[in-house]
Amino acid sequence: MKKISFFSLLVLLFAIVATSASAADTQGQTDEERCNAYAKEDNVPAAEMADFMKDCLESIKSDSEENKDKKD
Repeated sequence: MKKISFFSLLVLLFAIVATSASAADTQGQTDEERCNAYAKEDNVPAAEMADFMKDCLESIKSDSEENKDKKD
């Protein structure tokens, strides 16, 4: 359980940093393409890819909703 929680926190932190640091690089990419790029950069093993993608996509979605709420 601790491994999954730590992994989720790590993915969230990475997604936030990567999103802000490479916003220009990700224009025109789908969320899945962005997460695949993050996974490649982090050398995520194939056995962990499904969990990584799920956490990454959730993180991007929540970041997007937070940014939308701040604009309103």
